[in-house]
Amino acid sequence: MGVFIIYSMILNVQISMTDWSGLSEKHFIAFANYVKLFRDKAFWDSLGVQLIWMLLSTVFHALGGLILSIIVEYFIHRKLQAVFRTLFFMPMMMSLVAVGILWTLIYNPLIGVINEILQVLGILSGNQTLDLLGDRSTALLAAFIPALWQWSGFGMVVFSAALQGMSRELLEAASLDGCSKWQQIRYIILPLLRPTIITVCTINLIGGMKCFDLLYTMTKGGPGTATQSTTIYIYKEMFTNSHYGYSAAMSMILFRNCLCQPVVLTNDKK
Repeated sequence: MGVFIIYSMILNVQISMTDWSGLSEKHFIAFANYVKLFRDKAFWDSLGVQLIWMLLSTVFHALGGLILSIIVEYFIHRKLQAVFRTLFFMPMMMSLVAVGILWTLIYNPLIGVINEILQVLGILSGNQTLDLLGDRSTALLAAFIPALWQWSGFGMVVFSAALQGMSRELLEAASLDGCSKWQQIRYIILPLLRPTIITVCTINLIGGMKCFDLLYTMTKGGPGTATQSTTIYIYKEMFTNSHYGYSAAMSMILFRNCLCQPVVLTNDKK
């Protein structure tokens, strides 16, 4: 902890107050990088992309996991539940880079399966193609769908464990009183799952703050800066432009946000 986390944090603070390029000598410039940072439109745009990704991750990863867990536990025969849990969880075992490459091929306007399906259905005609990753208006959402496909399995496992721990007698009593499946889910299951929902949303929020692998593999922040999150912007400034001091300052701002968000969730719960 001391060597790899605390010392690294202290060193990062020091670098953020220099104009170091990675090879030259470090020149102390105090808070000049932070002043530049707050005037940098590209940084604020990247922070907006990061925020959108965080919100999507927090809401839809939890929602996807909840829907899958309810389907598995209440709408699938008990003998097949283990099979479906395995199938839904399998994407979690793939690396984000592999998922990004796979879905880039799926989205490919020339050889991708999505365009083939749309042409078979008659939505696209002739040589017409749909480039979801190449369009600024759809690129971020298209890149998020693979993340939803992969991470919903995590929420499903957590919610399934919580559902299995619920009292079956309570649900049976509600059924005898005339409650439908939907009423049981709305008035019994969801209220009892509230602590689990908060936990899953918090974990997904933290994961959304660290988005890099999938976005960089699929779009590299493009088209333009439509999918350039703060993590990608930091990477480009450091390893492409050799602005180590400036990228260190950005990472300090992002680190502060990572610390504050879980605290806000906890206080809201209290």
